[in-house]
Amino acid sequence: MTVSTESTSHSKLSLRCDPAYVAVLLLVVLTLMVFLPVGHFGFIDYDDDKYVTENPHVLKGLTADGVLWAFKTTEIGFWQPLSWLSHMADVGMFGLNAGGHHMVNLLFHVFSTVILFFALTALTVPIWRSAFVAALFAVHPMHVESVAWIAERKDMLSGFFWTLAILAYVYYAKRPGLGRYMAVLGCFVLGLMSKPVMVTLPVVLLLLDYWPLGRFAGGGIQEKARSLAIEKLPMIGLAVASGVITFFTEMAGRTIEVMPLKGRVANAAVSYAMYVIKMFYPVRLSVIYPIGSMGGWNVIFAVCAIGIVSVAAVWNMKRYPYIFTGWFWFLVVMAPSVGIVKFGAMMFQSMADRYTYIPYIGLFIIAAMGVPRILKNYRRLSGVLCLAVVLICAFLSVKQLTYWKDSITLFTRVVSITKDNGLAYNNLACALTQKGRDLEALAAFKRAISIYPNSAVIHVNAANLMLWTNRKDDALMHFKTAIALDPDISSAYIGAGVALLMLNEPREAIPYFEKALVLEPNLTAAVSYLNAAKAQVALGGAAGGSTVNPPKTN
Repeated sequence: MTVSTESTSHSKLSLRCDPAYVAVLLLVVLTLMVFLPVGHFGFIDYDDDKYVTENPHVLKGLTADGVLWAFKTTEIGFWQPLSWLSHMADVGMFGLNAGGHHMVNLLFHVFSTVILFFALTALTVPIWRSAFVAALFAVHPMHVESVAWIAERKDMLSGFFWTLAILAYVYYAKRPGLGRYMAVLGCFVLGLMSKPVMVTLPVVLLLLDYWPLGRFAGGGIQEKARSLAIEKLPMIGLAVASGVITFFTEMAGRTIEVMPLKGRVANAAVSYAMYVIKMFYPVRLSVIYPIGSMGGWNVIFAVCAIGIVSVAAVWNMKRYPYIFTGWFWFLVVMAPSVGIVKFGAMMFQSMADRYTYIPYIGLFIIAAMGVPRILKNYRRLSGVLCLAVVLICAFLSVKQLTYWKDSITLFTRVVSITKDNGLAYNNLACALTQKGRDLEALAAFKRAISIYPNSAVIHVNAANLMLWTNRKDDALMHFKTAIALDPDISSAYIGAGVALLMLNEPREAIPYFEKALVLEPNLTAAVSYLNAAKAQVALGGAAGGSTVNPPKTN
């Protein structure tokens, strides 16, 4: 009996001291220590309105109509029903308490970090190297944007299902079976329902088949590649379908010719290089990186660097297989986001921190495997160096996180570290307007217009504020400029009509309201203003501008 008791006690002690569980505990504590402040942050005046605060479907919470809408809509440019449903569930639980929404993002990030650790250990990556990769994933400053931005719930969900799919695939690869394959396929489908970046997963699984799973061994590489690719045909088919849907929904009513193909290829090459640089030197991070001129030497350097590393990775794939897998993981997963085809937010920016959320895992694997190899005779130094890197990343992330506490802080930071960032000035102006800081907002709008004089939306936003500050003539001029730039922007017609009402010109205002209703027949604001204009005309002309409430800045 005594021996049995001691054995049981020893077993419990061993369980508690298992390095894997220690690593998980440290990862969770580290992640929470860095990101817990998000629970006190608010919504950001940049896409959070479209996803949550001003989305009528999301604001109703989880309803039957809302669920149906989530599966049908391609609003915001692509199909993401699971992301929509998660936002609806948040509203049902937390209302518009932003802290609750933020904490859900954080929980998904913690789950993804832990699952990534277990996936890497299952791939036979040593425990503390796996922990190093997971720690970099958890606290790298380039990932702050994905975690701290409520609108990036799609990143959190896709990252969660990505890591879960990798873990499930490891178990399938080691002991194939229909049930295990369906688990991988299920994670893949749920990931696609969160964000289209999941389309690259089948290629990454092939890379993992080469290393560390070693599924290419025992036969001709071409025959093995063919059979492993056939194994993934269901996922490849779904990925192609998702890619086609995303392309056509993004292109609907838009143009990819924001810059010529040559410029987009140059931007992609430089962006790849910048992502690698920022992994090692993550400073001056911005939620918006404006598209700048692509200097010839920058492009040549970027193309040469990418080409040399890629050739070296292939040339040495047998000697350093982890470099081959990690490097092409990064290149492949990043490919949809580097801007060869520009749409959505990419039309106005050269790169984005959030696009690195999954691609960087490949580079982190190279670092985790490469540093101990280089310092194989200095194991203690290797461990100290890795720990120092993680702590530096954590410190930089804590600093970067402070800029995300509210819109004014965020966009003030952006305009201070980037050049000619018209979109950031517009967003800063809108945030200042919400706080009643009208003079500062007007100055920011003027700066935005000087950078993007052909942006109809910025003209409308500036004109709305001018109406509120009784600059009726200036407002009318900007509304008319917006209409000239984009004849289908209904808010500009409403604004122009309101300006004319405030200038006691109701007869001239009526056609603008009628045009707005042609563009959007259900615009209740246009109907209200149209009736007011007709009433003024019936009374003989001037009812006085003070009775008209202008639209608020978006």
